[in-house]
Amino acid sequence: MTTPLNLVSLERVSKAHGTTSLLDDVSLGISAGERIGVVGRNGGGKSTLLSVLTGVEPPDSGRVTMRNDIAMGVLDQAGTLPEGTTVHDVVLSGYAAEHEWAADPAVRSVLTGLELDRLGLDAPVGPMSGGERRRVALAAQLVRPLDLLVLDEPTNHLDVEGVAWLAEYVKQRAGGMVVVTHDRWFLDEVCTTTWEVADGSVFAYDGGYSAYTLARAERARISSVTEERRLNLVRKELAWLRRGPPARTSKPKFRIDAAQALIADEPPARDTMALANFAARRLGKTVYELEHVDYAVPTEDGPRTLFADLDWNVGPGDRIGIVGVNGAGKTSLLKLLVGENQPDAGTI
Repeated sequence: MTTPLNLVSLERVSKAHGTTSLLDDVSLGISAGERIGVVGRNGGGKSTLLSVLTGVEPPDSGRVTMRNDIAMGVLDQAGTLPEGTTVHDVVLSGYAAEHEWAADPAVRSVLTGLELDRLGLDAPVGPMSGGERRRVALAAQLVRPLDLLVLDEPTNHLDVEGVAWLAEYVKQRAGGMVVVTHDRWFLDEVCTTTWEVADGSVFAYDGGYSAYTLARAERARISSVTEERRLNLVRKELAWLRRGPPARTSKPKFRIDAAQALIADEPPARDTMALANFAARRLGKTVYELEHVDYAVPTEDGPRTLFADLDWNVGPGDRIGIVGVNGAGKTSLLKLLVGENQPDAGTI
Protein backbone atom coordinates (compact mmCIF):
# COMPACT_ATOMS: atom_id res chain seq x y z
CA MET A 1 0.00 0.00 0.00
CA THR A 2 1.44 3.40 -0.98
CA THR A 3 1.84 6.16 1.60
CA PRO A 4 -0.72 8.94 1.02
CA LEU A 5 0.66 12.38 0.11
CA ASN A 6 -1.74 14.02 2.56
CA LEU A 7 -1.38 13.75 6.32
CA VAL A 8 -5.07 12.76 6.42
CA SER A 9 -7.46 12.12 3.52
CA LEU A 10 -11.24 11.67 3.46
CA GLU A 11 -12.73 9.86 0.47
CA ARG A 12 -16.51 10.06 -0.08
CA VAL A 13 -17.17 10.15 3.67
CA SER A 14 -20.70 10.32 5.03
CA LYS A 15 -21.71 10.64 8.68
CA ALA A 16 -25.13 11.08 10.32
CA HIS A 17 -26.31 11.52 13.90
CA GLY A 18 -29.77 10.05 14.17
CA THR A 19 -31.74 11.25 11.16
CA THR A 20 -29.51 14.32 10.59
CA SER A 21 -26.89 13.97 7.86
CA LEU A 22 -23.87 16.05 8.91
CA LEU A 23 -21.39 14.91 6.25
CA ASP A 24 -22.57 13.68 2.86
CA ASP A 25 -20.07 12.24 0.35
CA VAL A 26 -17.23 14.52 1.53
CA SER A 27 -13.74 14.20 0.02
CA LEU A 28 -10.83 16.36 1.22
CA GLY A 29 -7.26 16.22 2.46
CA ILE A 30 -4.81 17.94 4.80
CA SER A 31 -1.27 18.49 3.56
CA ALA A 32 1.86 19.06 5.67
CA GLY A 33 2.14 22.60 6.99
CA GLU A 34 -1.42 23.56 6.04
CA ARG A 35 -3.34 25.57 8.66
CA ILE A 36 -7.09 25.09 8.20
CA GLY A 37 -9.89 26.96 9.94
CA VAL A 38 -13.29 25.23 10.14
CA VAL A 39 -16.40 27.43 10.21
CA GLY A 40 -20.15 26.85 10.04
CA ARG A 41 -23.29 27.24 12.09
CA ASN A 42 -23.64 25.53 15.48
CA GLY A 43 -24.74 21.94 15.06
CA GLY A 44 -23.73 21.97 11.39
CA GLY A 45 -21.10 19.25 11.73
CA LYS A 46 -17.80 20.99 12.59
CA SER A 47 -16.98 18.86 15.65
CA THR A 48 -18.21 15.75 13.83
CA LEU A 49 -15.79 16.49 10.98
CA LEU A 50 -12.94 16.73 13.50
CA SER A 51 -13.99 13.47 15.17
CA VAL A 52 -13.96 11.67 11.82
CA LEU A 53 -10.65 13.26 10.79
CA THR A 54 -8.93 12.15 13.99
CA GLY A 55 -10.45 8.65 14.07
CA VAL A 56 -12.49 9.24 17.22
CA GLU A 57 -15.66 8.36 15.26
CA PRO A 58 -15.76 6.05 12.23
CA PRO A 59 -17.59 7.27 9.11
CA ASP A 60 -20.89 5.65 8.17
CA SER A 61 -19.49 5.22 4.67
CA GLY A 62 -16.35 6.19 2.79
CA ARG A 63 -12.75 5.97 3.92
CA VAL A 64 -10.37 7.95 6.16
CA THR A 65 -6.67 7.44 5.41
CA MET A 66 -3.83 8.64 7.64
CA ARG A 67 -0.11 8.63 6.94
CA ASN A 68 1.37 5.63 8.74
CA ASP A 69 3.89 7.53 10.87
CA ILE A 70 1.71 10.56 11.65
CA ALA A 71 2.06 12.19 15.08
CA MET A 72 -1.29 13.85 15.86
CA GLY A 73 -2.44 15.88 18.84
CA VAL A 74 -6.11 16.57 19.59
CA LEU A 75 -7.74 19.12 21.89
CA ASP A 76 -11.47 18.41 22.20
CA GLN A 77 -14.02 20.73 23.78
CA ALA A 78 -14.10 18.71 27.01
CA GLY A 79 -10.37 19.10 27.70
CA THR A 80 -10.46 15.95 29.86
CA LEU A 81 -7.42 15.40 32.12
CA PRO A 82 -6.36 12.33 34.13
CA GLU A 83 -7.47 12.57 37.75
CA GLY A 84 -4.81 12.66 40.44
CA THR A 85 -2.26 14.37 38.20
CA THR A 86 -0.44 17.70 38.33
CA VAL A 87 0.33 20.32 35.69
CA HIS A 88 3.81 18.80 35.36
CA ASP A 89 2.41 15.28 34.88
CA VAL A 90 0.12 16.40 32.07
CA VAL A 91 2.29 18.92 30.21
CA LEU A 92 5.89 17.82 30.81
CA SER A 93 5.62 14.04 31.13
CA GLY A 94 7.72 13.59 27.96
CA TYR A 95 10.79 15.14 29.58
CA ALA A 96 13.04 13.01 31.78
CA ALA A 97 14.58 15.91 33.69
CA GLU A 98 13.81 19.55 34.41
CA HIS A 99 16.90 20.85 32.57
CA GLU A 100 15.57 19.31 29.34
CA TRP A 101 12.34 21.30 29.19
CA ALA A 102 13.85 24.35 30.87
CA ALA A 103 16.38 24.59 28.02
CA ASP A 104 13.63 24.48 25.37
CA PRO A 105 12.42 28.04 24.55
CA ALA A 106 9.21 26.68 22.96
CA VAL A 107 8.21 24.92 26.18
CA ARG A 108 9.02 27.98 28.27
CA SER A 109 6.93 30.09 25.87
CA VAL A 110 3.92 27.76 26.29
CA LEU A 111 4.15 27.77 30.10
CA THR A 112 4.34 31.58 30.16
CA GLY A 113 1.87 32.26 27.34
CA LEU A 114 -0.84 30.10 28.93
CA GLU A 115 0.02 31.36 32.45
CA LEU A 116 0.80 27.88 33.75
CA ASP A 117 3.86 29.23 35.52
CA ARG A 118 1.45 31.24 37.69
CA LEU A 119 -0.61 28.12 38.46
CA GLY A 120 2.54 26.20 39.45
CA LEU A 121 3.83 22.99 37.90
CA ASP A 122 3.02 21.03 41.06
CA ALA A 123 -0.59 22.24 41.16
CA PRO A 124 -3.11 19.34 41.05
CA VAL A 125 -5.51 19.51 38.10
CA GLY A 126 -8.48 18.05 40.01
CA PRO A 127 -9.67 21.20 41.82
CA MET A 128 -8.90 23.54 38.91
CA SER A 129 -11.59 25.60 37.17
CA GLY A 130 -12.76 24.66 33.70
CA GLY A 131 -10.67 27.43 32.15
CA GLU A 132 -7.51 26.37 33.96
CA ARG A 133 -7.96 22.72 33.01
CA ARG A 134 -8.55 23.77 29.42
CA ARG A 135 -5.28 25.71 29.34
CA VAL A 136 -3.38 22.74 30.79
CA ALA A 137 -4.87 20.43 28.13
CA LEU A 138 -3.94 22.91 25.38
CA ALA A 139 -0.38 23.23 26.68
CA ALA A 140 0.03 19.45 26.66
CA GLN A 141 -0.55 19.45 22.90
CA LEU A 142 1.47 22.57 22.07
CA VAL A 143 4.72 21.35 23.68
CA ARG A 144 4.77 18.18 21.58
CA PRO A 145 6.45 17.94 18.13
CA LEU A 146 3.42 17.02 16.01
CA ASP A 147 2.72 16.55 12.31
CA LEU A 148 -0.91 17.57 12.80
CA LEU A 149 -2.54 19.57 15.59
CA VAL A 150 -6.35 19.43 15.80
CA LEU A 151 -7.94 22.05 18.06
CA ASP A 152 -11.64 22.43 18.89
CA GLU A 153 -12.30 25.95 20.26
CA PRO A 154 -8.77 26.55 21.63
CA THR A 155 -9.42 30.26 22.32
CA ASN A 156 -12.15 29.52 24.89
CA HIS A 157 -11.02 30.61 28.37
CA LEU A 158 -8.16 32.70 26.96
CA ASP A 159 -8.08 36.45 27.44
CA VAL A 160 -7.16 38.83 24.62
CA GLU A 161 -3.43 38.61 25.36
CA GLY A 162 -3.61 34.81 25.49
CA VAL A 163 -5.34 34.60 22.09
CA ALA A 164 -2.69 36.89 20.54
CA TRP A 165 0.09 34.75 22.01
CA LEU A 166 -1.51 31.52 20.73
CA ALA A 167 -1.88 32.93 17.20
CA GLU A 168 1.79 33.90 17.07
CA TYR A 169 2.89 30.55 18.50
CA VAL A 170 0.97 28.33 16.07
CA LYS A 171 2.11 30.42 13.09
CA GLN A 172 5.73 29.70 13.99
CA ARG A 173 5.39 25.99 14.78
CA ALA A 174 6.04 23.34 12.16
CA GLY A 175 3.32 20.89 11.10
CA GLY A 176 -0.27 21.14 9.96
CA MET A 177 -3.22 22.36 11.97
CA VAL A 178 -7.02 22.13 11.86
CA VAL A 179 -8.89 24.49 14.16
CA VAL A 180 -12.55 25.14 14.96
CA THR A 181 -13.11 28.54 16.55
CA HIS A 182 -15.60 31.42 16.54
CA ASP A 183 -12.74 33.91 16.90
CA ARG A 184 -12.66 35.57 13.48
CA TRP A 185 -9.47 37.50 14.21
CA PHE A 186 -7.69 34.26 15.09
CA LEU A 187 -8.86 32.62 11.84
CA ASP A 188 -7.64 35.60 9.81
CA GLU A 189 -4.32 35.75 11.61
CA VAL A 190 -3.47 32.05 11.49
CA CYS A 191 -5.24 30.12 8.73
CA THR A 192 -4.10 29.53 5.15
CA THR A 193 -7.33 27.72 4.22
CA THR A 194 -10.93 27.91 5.45
CA TRP A 195 -13.41 25.03 5.36
CA GLU A 196 -17.11 25.84 5.63
CA VAL A 197 -19.27 22.94 6.85
CA ALA A 198 -22.82 23.45 5.58
CA ASP A 199 -25.70 21.21 4.49
CA GLY A 200 -23.60 18.05 4.70
CA SER A 201 -20.85 19.43 2.45
CA VAL A 202 -17.45 21.01 3.09
CA PHE A 203 -16.56 24.02 0.92
CA ALA A 204 -12.86 25.00 0.78
CA TYR A 205 -11.65 28.60 0.43
CA ASP A 206 -8.10 29.96 0.23
CA GLY A 207 -7.09 32.26 3.07
CA GLY A 208 -8.56 33.14 6.45
CA TYR A 209 -11.98 34.35 7.55
CA SER A 210 -12.00 37.61 5.57
CA ALA A 211 -11.14 35.85 2.31
CA TYR A 212 -13.79 33.23 3.06
CA THR A 213 -16.38 35.96 3.73
CA LEU A 214 -15.66 37.66 0.41
CA ALA A 215 -15.80 34.38 -1.51
CA ARG A 216 -19.03 33.40 0.24
CA ALA A 217 -20.56 36.79 -0.58
CA GLU A 218 -19.72 36.25 -4.24
CA ARG A 219 -21.31 32.80 -4.11
CA ALA A 220 -24.41 34.36 -2.51
CA ARG A 221 -24.49 37.03 -5.25
CA ILE A 222 -24.48 34.38 -7.97
CA SER A 223 -27.14 32.47 -6.07
CA SER A 224 -29.28 35.61 -5.76
CA VAL A 225 -29.13 36.14 -9.53
CA THR A 226 -30.36 32.58 -9.99
CA GLU A 227 -33.10 33.16 -7.39
CA GLU A 228 -34.19 36.37 -9.12
CA ARG A 229 -34.60 34.44 -12.35
CA ARG A 230 -36.68 31.87 -10.50
CA LEU A 231 -38.86 34.60 -8.99
CA ASN A 232 -39.43 36.11 -12.44
CA LEU A 233 -40.58 32.69 -13.60
CA VAL A 234 -42.85 32.45 -10.53
CA ARG A 235 -44.47 35.77 -11.42
CA LYS A 236 -44.98 34.66 -15.00
CA GLU A 237 -46.56 31.36 -13.99
CA LEU A 238 -48.76 33.08 -11.39
CA ALA A 239 -50.09 35.45 -14.05
CA TRP A 240 -50.76 32.50 -16.32
CA LEU A 241 -52.64 30.58 -13.59
CA ARG A 242 -54.79 33.62 -12.78
CA ARG A 243 -56.18 33.89 -16.29
CA GLY A 244 -59.06 31.69 -15.17
CA PRO A 245 -60.22 28.08 -15.52
CA PRO A 246 -61.44 28.29 -19.16
CA ALA A 247 -58.04 29.43 -20.38
CA ARG A 248 -56.26 26.97 -18.10
CA THR A 249 -58.03 23.90 -19.46
CA SER A 250 -56.36 24.38 -22.81
CA LYS A 251 -52.91 24.28 -21.23
CA PRO A 252 -50.96 21.04 -20.65
CA LYS A 253 -51.17 19.47 -17.18
CA PHE A 254 -47.39 19.36 -16.70
CA ARG A 255 -47.31 23.17 -17.05
CA ILE A 256 -49.92 23.52 -14.27
CA ASP A 257 -47.99 21.11 -12.03
CA ALA A 258 -44.71 22.96 -12.63
CA ALA A 259 -46.34 26.31 -11.80
CA GLN A 260 -47.83 24.94 -8.58
CA ALA A 261 -44.41 23.55 -7.57
CA LEU A 262 -42.77 26.95 -8.11
CA ILE A 263 -45.41 28.70 -6.03
CA ALA A 264 -45.13 26.09 -3.25
CA ASP A 265 -41.41 26.93 -2.87
CA GLU A 266 -42.14 30.57 -2.21
CA PRO A 267 -41.80 31.29 1.56
CA PRO A 268 -44.45 33.39 3.34
CA ALA A 269 -43.62 37.07 3.85
CA ARG A 270 -42.16 38.04 7.25
CA ASP A 271 -43.78 40.99 8.94
CA THR A 272 -40.74 42.47 10.72
CA MET A 273 -42.85 45.00 12.64
CA ALA A 274 -45.09 42.25 14.00
CA LEU A 275 -42.04 40.20 15.00
CA ALA A 276 -40.53 43.17 16.86
CA ASN A 277 -43.80 43.83 18.69
CA PHE A 278 -44.07 40.16 19.61
CA ALA A 279 -40.51 40.17 20.99
CA ALA A 280 -41.22 43.28 23.06
CA ARG A 281 -44.39 41.72 24.51
CA ARG A 282 -42.54 38.53 25.39
CA LEU A 283 -39.44 40.17 26.84
CA GLY A 284 -40.82 43.32 28.38
CA LYS A 285 -38.75 46.48 28.55
CA THR A 286 -35.96 45.27 30.84
CA VAL A 287 -34.12 41.94 30.93
CA TYR A 288 -31.66 42.76 33.76
CA GLU A 289 -31.30 45.77 36.01
CA LEU A 290 -28.32 45.98 38.38
CA GLU A 291 -28.27 48.79 40.95
CA HIS A 292 -25.31 49.65 43.23
CA VAL A 293 -24.01 46.07 43.13
CA ASP A 294 -20.91 45.16 45.18
CA TYR A 295 -19.28 41.76 44.86
CA ALA A 296 -15.98 40.36 46.18
CA VAL A 297 -14.35 36.92 46.14
CA PRO A 298 -12.28 35.45 48.98
CA THR A 299 -8.52 35.05 48.53
CA GLU A 300 -5.63 34.11 50.82
CA ASP A 301 -4.92 37.84 51.24
CA GLY A 302 -8.53 38.69 52.03
CA PRO A 303 -11.55 39.63 49.90
CA ARG A 304 -10.81 40.87 46.37
CA THR A 305 -13.40 43.30 44.99
CA LEU A 306 -14.61 42.52 41.48
CA PHE A 307 -17.52 45.00 41.32
CA ALA A 308 -18.15 48.13 43.34
CA ASP A 309 -21.33 50.22 43.04
CA LEU A 310 -22.12 48.63 39.66
CA ASP A 311 -25.15 49.97 37.75
CA TRP A 312 -26.04 48.15 34.52
CA ASN A 313 -29.20 47.68 32.45
CA VAL A 314 -29.69 45.00 29.80
CA GLY A 315 -32.64 45.49 27.46
CA PRO A 316 -34.52 43.08 25.16
CA GLY A 317 -32.59 42.33 21.99
CA ASP A 318 -29.25 43.56 23.38
CA ARG A 319 -26.25 41.54 22.19
CA ILE A 320 -23.38 42.12 24.59
CA GLY A 321 -19.84 40.76 24.47
CA ILE A 322 -17.96 40.55 27.78
CA VAL A 323 -14.16 40.79 27.63
CA GLY A 324 -11.40 41.19 30.19
CA VAL A 325 -8.23 39.56 31.45
CA ASN A 326 -8.42 36.24 33.29
CA GLY A 327 -9.68 36.78 36.83
CA ALA A 328 -11.30 40.14 36.09
CA GLY A 329 -14.77 38.80 36.92
CA LYS A 330 -16.41 37.82 33.60
CA THR A 331 -17.72 34.47 34.84
CA SER A 332 -18.64 35.94 38.22
CA LEU A 333 -20.76 38.56 36.45
CA LEU A 334 -22.67 35.88 34.54
CA LYS A 335 -23.21 33.88 37.74
CA LEU A 336 -24.63 36.98 39.40
CA LEU A 337 -27.05 37.45 36.50
CA VAL A 338 -28.38 33.90 36.61
CA GLY A 339 -28.57 33.80 40.40
CA GLU A 340 -25.79 31.29 41.11
CA ASN A 341 -24.03 33.98 43.18
CA GLN A 342 -25.60 36.73 45.28
CA PRO A 343 -24.25 40.31 45.47
CA ASP A 344 -22.68 41.55 48.70
CA ALA A 345 -24.72 44.73 48.32
CA GLY A 346 -27.17 46.21 45.84
CA THR A 347 -29.96 44.56 43.86
CA ILE A 348 -30.28 42.52 40.68
